[in-house]
Amino acid sequence: MIRAYKILMRPTVGQQAALAQMPRDHCSLHNGALQERRDAYQHASQTTVRYGQQSAQLKEIRAFDPERQGRWSFSSQQALSRCKRGSKRRRKAVGKVARPHRKVRRQRLDHSHKAARDLVREHDFIAHEDLEIRNVSRAPEPKPDSGRPGSFLPNGAASKAGLNRSTNDADWGVFLAILNAKAESAGREVMTVDPRNTSRRCPACGHTAKENRPTQEKFHCVACGHHAHADTVGALNVLRAGLARRETQPA
Repeated sequence: MIRAYKILMRPTVGQQAALAQMPRDHCSLHNGALQERRDAYQHASQTTVRYGQQSAQLKEIRAFDPERQGRWSFSSQQALSRCKRGSKRRRKAVGKVARPHRKVRRQRLDHSHKAARDLVREHDFIAHEDLEIRNVSRAPEPKPDSGRPGSFLPNGAASKAGLNRSTNDADWGVFLAILNAKAESAGREVMTVDPRNTSRRCPACGHTAKENRPTQEKFHCVACGHHAHADTVGALNVLRAGLARRETQPA
């Protein structure tokens, strides 16, 4: 006889955030390990990296990254699973596992509130890109190697994993919700704009081209020669687009 069980969970807000973050952190770690294997095998030496070698690095990874991978202490998780439900020892283990999660969430919320407060105090009008956060943190598609069936070309997964971690840590969705609430309360205006080409359009002549961004940080217009930091150019274009959109809206 095969039995199936359904377990109803009613996690708190803090537990929901921790449960949502756990698979993202584990997925990032898993993708990084796969990329390490690919890079090692694609080297001229065709080195094979095995599971035992990578698992031996987990202790160093947790020590190096305490705010993400270090939070998921497997010894604490195993100690929790060995405790009897309802026991005092289990409650103590639950508190030990949940404590760092609550601390990280409080730190993120505190930073979001302070940053939003400063923006609302200093500016009457705020514009930001209308980003699909899920798409921003999506893993890149694999690139099969046509010359070697079953092999894959580097697709930037390792660097993208770092960007995804930064995106999740910034918690853009929560920050924007707090920003809109504070702006509405203070009588400030927040406007979203189309994010396309905001970092490729020259603020001096308006020329838009991929070649205007030779690197991630540098902007150099191939038409007029204007150069600046790419973030500065993007912010200026977003502000102009927001002001233009405000002018087209009815009063």
